[in-house]
Formats: sequence, C-alpha cells, structure tokens
Amino acid sequence: MIKIVFFDMDGTLLDYGADMPSASTMLALRALQDKGVKIVVATGRPPYATPRFPGVEWDASIHFNGSLALVHDTIVHETTISPADIEKLRHWSKKNGKPVLFAAKQEMRAPFFDPLLEEYMAIARQHCEVIEPERDLETFLDQPIYQGMIAMPVTEKETLLDGLESVDMVGWYPTASDLVPKGSSKGASVQKVLAYFGFSKAEAMAFGDGDNDLEMLQAVGLPVSMGNATPAVRQAARFVTRSVKADGIAYALRHFEVLA
Repeated sequence: MIKIVFFDMDGTLLDYGADMPSASTMLALRALQDKGVKIVVATGRPPYATPRFPGVEWDASIHFNGSLALVHDTIVHETTISPADIEKLRHWSKKNGKPVLFAAKQEMRAPFFDPLLEEYMAIARQHCEVIEPERDLETFLDQPIYQGMIAMPVTEKETLLDGLESVDMVGWYPTASDLVPKGSSKGASVQKVLAYFGFSKAEAMAFGDGDNDLEMLQAVGLPVSMGNATPAVRQAARFVTRSVKADGIAYALRHFEVLA
C-alpha cells in the first residue's frame, strides 16, 4: 500500500513555463491528501521559489536537488558546499568570466550576469540575480550555500570540478547545470523523509523526468517515469506513464490503483 508519494516539480508536476499543474494533477494531489497519503515535492528550487498550489499542502519538501529537506519548518536533512570550495568557485568564476549563481536558504546571488543562466532560471520563473553594488559577495557567501547554478552542460563537469572536494554537478538542461554538495541527492533526502515518517521504501512512490531524479526513483519501491523523461529515467522506472502534457500523474495513480 502506497503511503507517501514524491513529485519532481518542473517537467513532472508543471509543464515547462507553466505556473500551475493541469486540472487532473491538481485533483490527484487533493485526492491523495483526502485519502491520507502524504505528498512531498522534490525540486531543485529553493524553499522561497517553490510554488504553492491552491488546496494543496505538502507534508514535506525537498529543495536544492536534495541538499535540504523540510517537514514544514523542521530540517530533516541538510548538506552544504564547503566554504573552501565556495572560495574556489568564486575565483574560478572571476578567472573564466562565467558566473556561478550561489543559492542560500533565502536568496540567490551571482557575481555578474549571464544571459544563458538567466534563460535557465527563467524556466522556474526565477532570475540570475546579481549581487547588489552595496553588498559584498564574500559576506553573502559567509552563510550555508546549498547549491550553485552555472551555464555549462554537465558533460563538461570535469573542467569545473577539478580540485573541488565537496561539489558534484548534475544537469538535465543542455546549456546549464546545478552544482550540489557531493553525496547530496534527492534520493538521500527521500530516505530521511521516509525515516521521519516511519515509512518503508515499499510504501513510497515517486514521479520524475530528469536525470537529477534518478536517485529519488531508486529510493522508492514504485518509481514512475513521466512520458517526457530522459532515457535514463525511463530505464530506471518501473512504469513509464504519459507525459506531463497528457495527465501522466493522474494516469499512473489510477493505473496502480493508488487512486480510484
């Protein structure tokens, strides 16, 4: 019996560029709540940029691709990039003329603007916010940094990660990637959330579409790939549902009789 369901946001709950899920997805989320099934959003977005949907209350939320997991306001999992590697990234960014957008819990800032990074952030209705002239970037970086974003494909990760000890690079977009703490993943946070609620892997279901969802799918007993997912995600899933544009979430929940 499924007692908890994890959902990626962009490309899974939301079609790219959309502000709200489809009507069928909204109804499915509310029906899960009414049935007593816990629902969790698992996204690369920070808490303050994760949208809220009318009539939907998340039982937990996973942010920064797994670097932070919250049950309401309680932190159940947290990993950050080391200060030494933040400093190396800052120097690399300046030397190579390619900014890293550093994400703290309440705000994100980059040392300078990059139109490709702005394009990437716009998918989630966010921006490549540049540090204000009156603020010091080093002072901003003197706080927990959960993630970075850079306009560089994940295929070039070795170029950037050389010499960094606490950073990994994940991506699903052709011209940009996320920099995450090494060992951090949506899957690690899923395990912490399951432990918090006392659920087993077999009682958990997850939906994803991008390669940054792979560990999440591996952490649950019923992994579902969206029809618009990458080949790796489709291969990792137990079931490939319809696409985000074709009510894939509701279709899979009915298919497995999680919902009638």
